[in-house]
Amino acid sequence: MPTARPTEPPTPRLWAAGLIANLLTCAGVCAGYALSSPLYGTKDEVAHVDHAYQLWHGTLISVGDPMRMPQIWGYTLPFDWTGQHPPLFYLLLAPVVGPLTDAGHLLAAGMAARGISAVITCLVVVAVMWTTRVIVPSRPEVALAAGLVTALSPALTRLGGVVFNDNLFVLWATLLVGQTVWLLRHGPRTRGIVLFALYAAAALGTRLPGVVFIGLCATTLGLVWLFAGARRDWAAIWRLSLGVLLAVAANIWFYLRNFRDTGNWSGMQTDLVGKAGGPLEAREVRPVLDVATDPEIWRQLLIPPSLQEHVTLGAILTVAPLLVGLVVALRALSRARRDPVRVATALLLLALAVVIVAIQLDYAAGGGGAYWRYLVPLTVVSSLLTALGLAVTPRLAGPLVAIWAAAMFTLFVAHIAPPNPSGGDLATAPVFQTAAWAAAGVGGVACAAAVVTVLLVGVARSR
Repeated sequence: MPTARPTEPPTPRLWAAGLIANLLTCAGVCAGYALSSPLYGTKDEVAHVDHAYQLWHGTLISVGDPMRMPQIWGYTLPFDWTGQHPPLFYLLLAPVVGPLTDAGHLLAAGMAARGISAVITCLVVVAVMWTTRVIVPSRPEVALAAGLVTALSPALTRLGGVVFNDNLFVLWATLLVGQTVWLLRHGPRTRGIVLFALYAAAALGTRLPGVVFIGLCATTLGLVWLFAGARRDWAAIWRLSLGVLLAVAANIWFYLRNFRDTGNWSGMQTDLVGKAGGPLEAREVRPVLDVATDPEIWRQLLIPPSLQEHVTLGAILTVAPLLVGLVVALRALSRARRDPVRVATALLLLALAVVIVAIQLDYAAGGGGAYWRYLVPLTVVSSLLTALGLAVTPRLAGPLVAIWAAAMFTLFVAHIAPPNPSGGDLATAPVFQTAAWAAAGVGGVACAAAVVTVLLVGVARSR
């Protein structure tokens, strides 16, 4: 009688199931926010949709241009202040926002724009899972947990329920980091360099901080290819440099336009900060050290709206897994300090975190706001570390992820529950609370399924 052959753990099938569950979780959470919050209840959302509407009619706006979009809900603005952003995000919205608005379907136009934002956020989940799998290829349960952490991120999913361009930038930044690690592992293959250049061009075509990610990722690759191998690969450096130059060339026209209009590459009207009677009169210029040591600044940067009423619990759910994940990462790095890929990856993630935080502190010191959404480009770093902290061992991954996910989902449900206040000088747009609860229900079931996949993969690997 033949003996049964041992079977491999069904990781590929569980990976696919976990991916689908994470996507449905993200879609449900984003839809819950979108359907339960009145349209145009934030000023920036009005400006972003107007930008897309004007682009549909052939106008590439500048900061200070008048608003053109018909509007009956929420805030009205004295002018559009999103003109300093490149047009890629608005090109995605324009074919939907423009025709619906012109046909008089103003609510449908705004909600459809929110739907596009939610789809982009779901793609971020996929990008984080892929990038985490590339960084930690031997631990699929960590990548599954990172996807769930991203799908429940209070900052990322809140942005996924309104119309902002931040999450599109997070998508390209995450893919750029993942492609960098892929090139570190597989060498300077042409296909990989081409993808790197495309992600770089898209990041720079969405927001100016793409320069930070492109510069640090390209520098990491260049240093490894020059000094970590048996010989210096100048051909790879040349191809990488060409890709970066092409990415910059595709977008330089827009930043030259910003410089022409405002005297700086960002397009921000910094000369208006503190100027009496100006739109930035209330902003104050402060020393960077004062800003860096101000607890209120850190609260604004680290605590998104859904955690504002539960700051202590939110801090525990956010900081504790991050710290544990950092310890796990440092221990793994110390055991593999001779592996140039791991060392380079760790240094890249550290450099990105330090530079992005430093930029935000400098921006706040110059009179800018300290907003939680300015740190969402670091989603891949925070999701990776949180997942490492929750999946500290394969056997503990399922239970810890279950407890964490249940707490985060409960906070999300509490945040979308009525009343749903909205600012603005116009009427408050209708909300769709029943549909929001239905979306939350779908997200909750999918979240439970995602936890099960992490548990099963963790158990399979611990045998």
